[in-house]
Amino acid sequence: MRPRILSERQQRVLVSMKLLASFWQRRLPAEATSRDEIEQLLSLEAAGLVRASFDPPLRERTGELYIPRAIVLEVTAEGLSALTRAQRLQPGILAEAPSHRPPRSSRPRNVL
Repeated sequence: MRPRILSERQQRVLVSMKLLASFWQRRLPAEATSRDEIEQLLSLEAAGLVRASFDPPLRERTGELYIPRAIVLEVTAEGLSALTRAQRLQPGILAEAPSHRPPRSSRPRNVL
């Protein structure tokens, strides 16, 4: 059977799902500093698949704006549902099915 060729849009969705799966498997909160990851996280948050906070945008000398850091706080129930659906529709497309979540960070929270 020939490998299926994905459209550009499908490739972007796959990359985002892989990023979502990687955050599902990490201890949260977790930091992202890669511009590509931050761009994908902006989309994932807009879709309601993650809850994240973003540093304010900075302007480079060239005039380009960028966000230097994002903190992923949670993969939402909708995010887990999307991962499960992606794995069901295309088995093996993600490295592993989202079967377990590592424990949350044990750092104490500031409670006011």
